[in-house]
Amino acid sequence: MIVTDFDSIWKILEESSRDTSNPGILIRRISPDIPHDIFLGIEKPADRRMLLIRLKKQNVSEFRKLPVFKGFEITEVNIPDDQEKYVTLGLILNDPVFQDIFSTLCSDIFQTALGEPTQIALVRSIRNRLEMWKQFLDIYGFQGLSAEYQRGLYGELRFLRDVLIPLAGIEKAVNSWKGPFRLNPDFQISGIGIEVKTSIAKQHQKIPVASEQQLDDSGLQALYLFHLSIREIDGKGETLPGIINQIRELICSQNGPVNEFEVHLFRAGYLNKHQAKYENRGYVDRESHIFRVIGGFPRIIENDLKNGVGDVQYTIDLSACISFRLNEEEFQSELRRCLIDN
Repeated sequence: MIVTDFDSIWKILEESSRDTSNPGILIRRISPDIPHDIFLGIEKPADRRMLLIRLKKQNVSEFRKLPVFKGFEITEVNIPDDQEKYVTLGLILNDPVFQDIFSTLCSDIFQTALGEPTQIALVRSIRNRLEMWKQFLDIYGFQGLSAEYQRGLYGELRFLRDVLIPLAGIEKAVNSWKGPFRLNPDFQISGIGIEVKTSIAKQHQKIPVASEQQLDDSGLQALYLFHLSIREIDGKGETLPGIINQIRELICSQNGPVNEFEVHLFRAGYLNKHQAKYENRGYVDRESHIFRVIGGFPRIIENDLKNGVGDVQYTIDLSACISFRLNEEEFQSELRRCLIDN
């Protein structure tokens, strides 16, 4: 079942109830082949779209204090044929502006349900998924990634594909990708960290550093900064969907961690629903550099701060980092050595 199927079912329900003004809910079971009661519905007369999940009452307690979403709500719904020991939970669209993202969310919840053999496992998985969606929408909104977030994701994927997968292998490389989970640095593998920065500035390039922890090598054997300088050209160059599909194919061809990669993309703010938005923006390389972040590197870390100071944001002029630059062969040699030792 895919999102377009959901949209088709909702449209059929809407059309079949077009002349109905009486209040009520029209429902259709999504699939008879799964062990859970999950339906799509239309609430009349407002024509609100719904995803409905019938649960045993003793399992509904897991859904107390659910996250609050903008544009749709989660609430108990009164279905006439519910037996006394059951209750139906509804995910309900309140604002048509959010229709596309609502369809994607409902499809994702349904796909999550498919893999759960028991209702208790189903409830916990859906709750976790809803909390992930809440975090996703709070950070990225419902209209897709901004140009800045697109560039940042592209840079991390470039490092993953071009550097880390060839050196560490698919599984280790994907599992080392921490950027989508808002962890520092963006990649952590075999005791070393790599922070990735992507910029489009032409000259006198400066890179933003989001906190005093981003370039802090405490607890790491080594820390590196990978900087990718690119040009954005409409209709030319490599696109974000292009590199994602290429990595997907690479993972599939080697029986790699497909699901883990998709979770990373989701946490990074990427939805296939928004692919068309990204397809025209292409990226062309200017240059790339890797720096060893050690004592003397221009940075601010926690040990530099006075008591009470935090949440520091600053920029680094890359011209001041020349003496810390490594060539590609040096970096790959150091990374290989760390992988072997660990």
